[in-house]
Amino acid sequence: MFNLKFIFIIIIYEKMTSSELYFNAISDELKTMVDDIVRQILYDKDYDETQVQSWCYSICDEVVKALEQQQRGFKFICISNIFKKGASLPFIGSNFLWNPNQDGSIMIKYESEQMYAFVYLFGIAP
Repeated sequence: MFNLKFIFIIIIYEKMTSSELYFNAISDELKTMVDDIVRQILYDKDYDETQVQSWCYSICDEVVKALEQQQRGFKFICISNIFKKGASLPFIGSNFLWNPNQDGSIMIKYESEQMYAFVYLFGIAP
């Protein structure tokens, strides 16, 4: 009986550990984190073409810093785009060759009176 309990604990531990390597297991938490960062940087800002590049870099930089502190075990790619409202939005297409069971992506959309921001975060398991 002792051996059976011991094996059971090991199986549960392995499942808990391996679930951390599944992007879907953390995607909701990441969406909240990225959304908070975008709002902190863009809240109450008027669209200013001279600042867009700086805002995009700041968003990606803050996202990567937060992910680095969390040490999730994934390789991450962060892309940020900001567009003026009223301008035509580009079509953005993508395709991936990855493990759909472990890897994944999220997209966060932020909208204010003057602009749209889209942040794409891709997570690739090692």
